[in-house]
Amino acid sequence: MKILLYFDWAGSRKELKDHDEKMRGAAEEVGTEYIGLYGSMNEKWNFVWLFEAKSFDHFMEMGRKVPRPPQMTHYITELLIPVRLE
Repeated sequence: MKILLYFDWAGSRKELKDHDEKMRGAAEEVGTEYIGLYGSMNEKWNFVWLFEAKSFDHFMEMGRKVPRPPQMTHYITELLIPVRLE
């Protein structure tokens, strides 16, 4: 499943880069695929991380390794579940 983590960031670009490196490291540690950090065209959110995970629990295992910093003022997670039309 694809997982989109939309968030707003109130910190510096360096702080975002540091946190992004932590997210990459946690993803690698648990075997979640880190696809990238993107600027969101959605009016509500500043950024979105994109991951590929076996399950939501697998994604949460990664998330527990990186505490949410105060610069991430709020976020929302969207799950994209594959549809099989067979």
